[in-house]
Amino acid sequence: MSSGTDADARGMNVDEKKRKRMISNRESARRSRMKKQKLLEDLATEIGSLKVEIHNNAEKCEVLMQKTVALDCENNGLRAQQMELGQYLRKLELLQSNLANQSGRSFCDQIVDINEPPKYGLH
Repeated sequence: MSSGTDADARGMNVDEKKRKRMISNRESARRSRMKKQKLLEDLATEIGSLKVEIHNNAEKCEVLMQKTVALDCENNGLRAQQMELGQYLRKLELLQSNLANQSGRSFCDQIVDINEPPKYGLH
């Protein structure tokens, strides 16, 4: 009779082990689901932060593009002014050279051809 009792005890031990393993597996699966859920929440938070950062960077980019356009316009104006002033300077240098070489013509005859450059609002 003791062999029947031993078999029953062993069967109970096997059942108990299966039950414990099943509980352990369920707990492990629950932890895995919780970990996955936490990861998804963290990723959603990161996506939100990145979207805000992208929006802010897009606004900064737009401001910088507007400043670039304004600076390009100013730069083009300054280049045109530089060319005009360079031409005016060359005419003045030519006048000075002509005056030094020709004493027969009057000063008024020499400056008729030279127009003063426009007045620029220099900073």
